[in-house]
Amino acid sequence: MKIKMLVQRSLLAGALGLCVAVPAQAGTLIATGYANGSQTFGLSTGQTVGAGGFVGTWNGDPLQFWCAELGQTFGFNHSYIYAASIPNNATFTMLGELFHEAYAGALSDATHSAAFQLAIWEILYDGDVDLSAGTFKVSNAGTHQATVDLAQGWLNNLGKYTDNYQITLLSNREHQDFITGTPPREEAPEPASLALLGAGLAAMIVASRRRTQKAPDA
Repeated sequence: MKIKMLVQRSLLAGALGLCVAVPAQAGTLIATGYANGSQTFGLSTGQTVGAGGFVGTWNGDPLQFWCAELGQTFGFNHSYIYAASIPNNATFTMLGELFHEAYAGALSDATHSAAFQLAIWEILYDGDVDLSAGTFKVSNAGTHQATVDLAQGWLNNLGKYTDNYQITLLSNREHQDFITGTPPREEAPEPASLALLGAGLAAMIVASRRRTQKAPDA
């Protein structure tokens, strides 16, 4: 079990740690519960977990977000300080494609919410995007095989989209990390705080680039 967890954390560190584009922006995150219930699955990591999207607040504004780390925990209705950043790598490009494809219905019911969470974990923990094989897979779907099939269908369609969501990573060294997504500009932001969070981080990117361009040569 310890070896599996070490491998799992190493894979996730690679997915989360490469090419972070901007300095982190700190904020207060409170998770108030599941957005639309959850479903329980056994994983190849040896864990039995509840899968489903969360609702809560970011600096007091409503937020919908998803688990991005299985190695740590958190508690509902507790206030935590998290760092928000926008990673820029192939893993987060895939997550943006997933949000583009499936986020519109991801919170419609417990099945779609759990399927979306499974697809997120598969992208973060295993490059083969196959929930039945590889280093990360669903080992026991119980009565929820239809949920696994739905998630796999979304994963099979990755790569077909170009106008993708911007994915924000919410990280804390002592607690579970999360992700959330900001829609493309032409779509109405849902919820509004996502747009504010994404806009704030995007502004930091621009400011950072301007400082770099103006810096004198060494």
